[in-house]
Amino acid sequence: MQSKRLYIMRHGHAEPFGYQDDSSRALTEAGYEEVRQTAQAFSETTEDFDAIFVSPFLRAQQTANEFIKVLGTATLPTTLETITPSAKALDVALWLNDLPYQSILLVTHQPFAYQLVDLLADQPLPPTFSMQTATLAALEGELFATACCQYRWSLSPANP
Repeated sequence: MQSKRLYIMRHGHAEPFGYQDDSSRALTEAGYEEVRQTAQAFSETTEDFDAIFVSPFLRAQQTANEFIKVLGTATLPTTLETITPSAKALDVALWLNDLPYQSILLVTHQPFAYQLVDLLADQPLPPTFSMQTATLAALEGELFATACCQYRWSLSPANP
């Protein structure tokens, strides 16, 4: 069985939660800059994606669009209703496992992003690992199930 790669990205810094609907919170200028930094760092890995799935929330959509623009990848994003902040890591892992792709990017939110990385990793995550805004985590495994993937690395933007 061939290894599959999964990249999990948290959206960039967004407007604070206030009176508006959480799903309509937009990225701030600092959030766009974070996404550009992470995209630039990722471009140096020379890796790419067969599929990109994005939360329907505005800040995740903006993150994916900016990330794709900086990378110049030809892969188009697909909106996925099941990767919002309240997503269930095990349900998404089972869904991912059945996909035909070798390399998948998810653009999503906390706490789901960390929960999915933690669920899939076959070893405890490094003590310094966190899913800050615009962090991208990379995992690899033959299947996506509990404790079946190797945590490879993560990229986070420099703090302004």
